[in-house]
Amino acid sequence: MKTKIFAILLSISFFTFSSCDDDNDPLNNVCNDSYISTPITNLFTTANGYDDLPEMMDLETHEYRMKINANGEICSVGYQNPSTWTGSYLIVINNETTNQQTSATLSFSQAQLEYKSISPLAVNSGDIIKVQRTIFGNTLLSETIGRILRKSDYTAVPYPITEGNVEFLSSDFYGAGGPVPNFGQPYIPLGFKVN
Repeated sequence: MKTKIFAILLSISFFTFSSCDDDNDPLNNVCNDSYISTPITNLFTTANGYDDLPEMMDLETHEYRMKINANGEICSVGYQNPSTWTGSYLIVINNETTNQQTSATLSFSQAQLEYKSISPLAVNSGDIIKVQRTIFGNTLLSETIGRILRKSDYTAVPYPITEGNVEFLSSDFYGAGGPVPNFGQPYIPLGFKVN
């Protein structure tokens, strides 16, 4: 009887452990669109002294640098076009550590944050990633604005700031003015697939 119970428990344990997702199976990993947006949303909050400004900073390029402390690949980019612009942006994501990059010309929803798939960019834990959004083809300065999170007291963002596996290192705004380093955190989240 004890042998039969042990065999049943062993079978249940084997089934339970073998059916769990350990993020090492490339067949079941998916692009997690919230991998960067969740740390941005959690860190740059009103409670932490930030204002969410959906249409701010009238410079052509909005960029930030971060470190992802996990192995995987960047697989999507999220953004929301402001009410003043329906056109496209050049999105460039550069792995400064490996000198590899991916880029795409994309337009996004004006109504809400929208994610678009991009050619994957490999990331090793600790790699430095630079994310750039550059407008082109615009005719008005007001079209260059974008969503940023800015300190309520108008001081520079005190980088580096870390949550979980993501460390935000710096930001910059330039083109038709600037540069304006660490003025705010651009809201340009990335999707990430953990290996």
